[in-house]
Amino acid sequence: MATDSSLRVLSHAVRFPVVLRYLGELLLALAALTLVPFAVALAVGEPSVAWRLVLVSGGLAAIGAWGARRRAAAPVQPNEAMVVTALAYLAASLVMVYPFMAAGIDPIDAWFEAVSGVTTTGLSTLGSVEALPRSLLFARAWMQWYGGLGIVVLTATLLSANDVSARRLVLPAESEENLVTTTRVHARRMLVVYLLLSGVGIGVLLILGLGAFDAVCHTLAAISTGGFATHDASLAAFDGWAVRGAVLGIAFCGAVALPLYYRARHEGWRVLVRDEELRLLTALTLVVALLLFLLEFGPGGASADAIGHSLLTAVSAQTTTGFATYPAAELNAGAKAVLLFAMASGGSLGSTAGGFKLLRLLMLGRLLRLWLRRFSLPPHAVADLRIGGHRVESDEALRGIGLILVFILTVLASWIPFLAYGYDPLDALFDVVSATATTGLSTGVVSTALESPLKVVLCLDMLLGRLEFMAVLILFFLPTWWGQRGESK
Repeated sequence: MATDSSLRVLSHAVRFPVVLRYLGELLLALAALTLVPFAVALAVGEPSVAWRLVLVSGGLAAIGAWGARRRAAAPVQPNEAMVVTALAYLAASLVMVYPFMAAGIDPIDAWFEAVSGVTTTGLSTLGSVEALPRSLLFARAWMQWYGGLGIVVLTATLLSANDVSARRLVLPAESEENLVTTTRVHARRMLVVYLLLSGVGIGVLLILGLGAFDAVCHTLAAISTGGFATHDASLAAFDGWAVRGAVLGIAFCGAVALPLYYRARHEGWRVLVRDEELRLLTALTLVVALLLFLLEFGPGGASADAIGHSLLTAVSAQTTTGFATYPAAELNAGAKAVLLFAMASGGSLGSTAGGFKLLRLLMLGRLLRLWLRRFSLPPHAVADLRIGGHRVESDEALRGIGLILVFILTVLASWIPFLAYGYDPLDALFDVVSATATTGLSTGVVSTALESPLKVVLCLDMLLGRLEFMAVLILFFLPTWWGQRGESK
């Protein structure tokens, strides 16, 4: 068994040329992505936003080109892969502060908006989003779109020289395809699926009569399970249930593991029916909808609107999207408690959804059942932990349970400052879970009046939740930066 001293000898700190090289390439990609809202700003006649965006794009390109020229050896270490991804998300949020300030937003609120965008959360401290320039409304949705998948796919592709490290950023470790397919192929498959789902979503909303601008913005925010709307009333601004249901239907598609679509295309659509995560996602959504209906409206309040609000709020919470048809602030305590669990558990692993993911919830349930079953088995009997017919290794199960524990501890640690400031305990817990699960539903605690230190706490929660904690923790872990290093060129 390795001792602590031997682990220190075996471990390697990150190599700066390697980090600079791949971070530089990601910044070049981010510079290109920033040109899209720049083009929109020019198209809608908002030069004050456009020149800020092009300045940001130029700065990213210059810094990225400098970093990309570094010589870096392969393979890339797992800690380097995590550091590059964390820094890419941090950079993506920081560089958008300046463009958002064009709307008169102060720096902390501008950073909050940018973090909420790139982490696909959807929380906002702005009093009215309808007052924002149209190009910034698009930029928010665009950030959610590439934050949901784009940066992770780009990172995995750039780091494909080290298949093990890169694949961990793209696919569930339980996937059998990990052993036979390269990271670049996986990244390309996911990107194709993402683009197809986005295109179909836009088409559906246009057919339903939504304007082109709203159709694009809401599809980008929905497929990334982001939830940024172009109206203060969120989806309640749209008349009728067809558009509202379509938007959250797109979000549900985003909360399904993206590799599952590829498998369904090549192995038959029965793959979807057999997938345990998808079955659990569907079942939990329906159960949450039923509980919301009973707790909030009751049998006496049965109506088409009550059923619609219950179902779509359940979809929004379980997929961690955050679009609202009914204000969360008006829900009673029981309904809020139900949504807390839905937001925390989230969607499928390998999807754009947040939360600690349903596969880990399945692991926890199977481990509990296995533990109870062992009391009725002979002492030397072997009982494996299996999900979907596949054996789950003990270290993978421990990582999954550990992530759930870290999620809970993060929520509790973040909740304490809100209690110290005197906020209602349940409402504060709701918004903290919403931020950590990258959901975006709010009871009203998140607002312009929220104290700046608490805004920073929620920004950290959003980053931790989007990167599933490990990347951010490794970024601030001292041995990541200090210690012996391998060859860098």
